[in-house]
Amino acid sequence: MSKHHILHIAPTPFFSDRGCHIRIEGIVRCLNGLGFDNTVCTYHHGRDIDGINTKRISNIKNYTQTAAGPSKYKPWADWKLLWLGIRQYRTRKPAAIHAHLHEGLLIGLCIKLIFFWNRTPLIADIQGSLSGELDTHGAFKKFPFLKWPTTLLERILLMCANHIVCSSSHSMSKIISEFGVSTQKISLAQDGADASPALNEEHKAELSRTLGLDLNKCLVVYSGALLNAKGLAELKQVLLACKENQKLHFLIIGYPTENLSPFVEDHGLTKNCNLTGQVAFGQLPDYLRLANIAIDPKCSAAGEGSGKMLNYLAAGLPVVAFESQNNADFLPQGTRLANSPAEIVELLDELSEKTELRAQMAERNFAHFKEHYSWGVTQSQLDKVYQALLA
Repeated sequence: MSKHHILHIAPTPFFSDRGCHIRIEGIVRCLNGLGFDNTVCTYHHGRDIDGINTKRISNIKNYTQTAAGPSKYKPWADWKLLWLGIRQYRTRKPAAIHAHLHEGLLIGLCIKLIFFWNRTPLIADIQGSLSGELDTHGAFKKFPFLKWPTTLLERILLMCANHIVCSSSHSMSKIISEFGVSTQKISLAQDGADASPALNEEHKAELSRTLGLDLNKCLVVYSGALLNAKGLAELKQVLLACKENQKLHFLIIGYPTENLSPFVEDHGLTKNCNLTGQVAFGQLPDYLRLANIAIDPKCSAAGEGSGKMLNYLAAGLPVVAFESQNNADFLPQGTRLANSPAEIVELLDELSEKTELRAQMAERNFAHFKEHYSWGVTQSQLDKVYQALLA
């Protein structure tokens, strides 16, 4: 394939150690590996990543939020991002626009229409349903009348894309069934990860001392945003129910910690868990390698993939999670999944006692990861999409 330039629209403070950003970085690196030049247009904040050409909007005073969730500054940021995208389009004359998230798709569509005579292909990179995610975040509780127009806007945006790539098979099937998208117009370009190297004993002991962890206990790790949409309420139930299990200790990697730390202190859980706050993505594999079990308490209707699940598998960890189509797709066939926080607690209790079972689950998960979820698999999926669009 001859060399082409791809213009990425990323309406988010890329890069900020979030699952969404990990996917964007992975997609760009996959396209780099296929011989494309890539430019990522994004917000003013976030940090630059080596090897990724990043262009940013001008600074917006007081807009420093990097966590997921709404912000009153986002409309202004997106307006600036539109103009940045227009300037970059005129400069780079891209062969395609790769729009990340639904906001990016709207901005990308505006750019495509402004330069309509070029007929530039627009690729929608979707990590879940917009209306489903907003519903999960509680956006429609106060304004339920907004759900219908939001769903309609989502349907129109998806219709306007030349092709749609989805981060998980669950999100792909959800979009096909709920929005009537043709199977010829949508493809899987799944989330990926890199295998996490094992820690040597010296580094493991040093990191454990730094974090104040007791390696004689069974360490349960959670890595992700501390938001209700990500399973925070369920996580709190699990922490409270496991309070009396002296064999378990929880390592909570995520932010904003103020959503969980008062609960931990009020319920006397400070001896049962450590809250690290935000951890740089490059350091995350080492933290995960300290653990014996990983937990994902999210039970979302949005259909988005789970970056944390991939990182758990890449670290060779047994995973305890809710029964959902998304989790069933990620994990090896036959994995036991929970239907309630109480069942998650039961599984944790069992795994804390059975080291051999933990080892078997860990080995099976890692083998499953290597076969199905390396970035090489994603790169092959993207190659087919771009070969067809740019032929």
